[in-house]
Amino acid sequence: MTGQWTDSAFGIKRQSFAGIRKLAGASLIASLLVLGGCASGPQVKTGNAYKDLYDGKSELTFSTLMPVESAEEAIARGDAAYRQGKLDEAVFEYIRSLELDPENADTFYKVGAINQHKGASDKAASAFQLALQLEPDHAGALEGLGLMLMKQRQHERAKTMLEQAVAADENRWQAFNALGIMADLRGDFAAARTYYDRALAISPRNARLHNNLGYSFYLIGHWNRAEYQYQAALNIDPEHERAWRNLGQLYTRLERFDEALEALIKVMPEADAWNTIGYILMNEGNYRQAEEFFSKAAKASPSYHVTANDNLAQVRRLIARSGD
Repeated sequence: MTGQWTDSAFGIKRQSFAGIRKLAGASLIASLLVLGGCASGPQVKTGNAYKDLYDGKSELTFSTLMPVESAEEAIARGDAAYRQGKLDEAVFEYIRSLELDPENADTFYKVGAINQHKGASDKAASAFQLALQLEPDHAGALEGLGLMLMKQRQHERAKTMLEQAVAADENRWQAFNALGIMADLRGDFAAARTYYDRALAISPRNARLHNNLGYSFYLIGHWNRAEYQYQAALNIDPEHERAWRNLGQLYTRLERFDEALEALIKVMPEADAWNTIGYILMNEGNYRQAEEFFSKAAKASPSYHVTANDNLAQVRRLIARSGD
């Protein structure tokens, strides 16, 4: 599929918020073991055992930092480092806080969120799980794990976790966005738009959300609404690559080829843009026009000659097979 959301996920059965049962801490950890690949969930520890949640510069880097007198002081230092973009130092300080106060779910969540942002998935999952052991309804940890599960295609668990997150805190726009994507993928477009609307009510100037809502409209053939949302995304973020790609797909579908090219060359070379238009047309069964655009791609860039000609050969086989 050429068009795309800002995130990727796969469809799962729908479940109402009201029908969700809150999981107990032990059951929740057991259901998430796949994230860490462990035989048992992480246990709340004391002392310096939380060092295994750290992912970053050598701890020697922070050896000159002043000692902290309390968990609150370490948290304050961690928050200050985070605001300055010093993520490794922030995690270091949060872990110092946990060594003094291992019962703070919010601190585990902060560690998990930073690790998730940095791509340290196992450490993020462990931190989120530890937060949920202490506070099973912690919305941030539920959202964080739900997003990770969705990315790993743990469909049912992701949906349950994200619905629990928004049940605990209705201001979780990322959870609503992810629920919208999964609803689109399973073909429940009305539910998807409800989720996106909920997310936009929280974060109205969010290009990602406008793009995703636009693609939801595209999937059901509401071209004007799709175009409006893509343009809204680009008004907020003129560099939003996926909105430009989706707009190019939409214009190709509408046979507004000049506008499709104009949109696509914002994010790719001209030869790639011609080839993309041809590929969309080929997938829609419009082989003759696809052939024309693959030819344009081949002419636009000698270095693109092999790829474009492979596509030309494919579309010509399709033409011969269809008798067009």
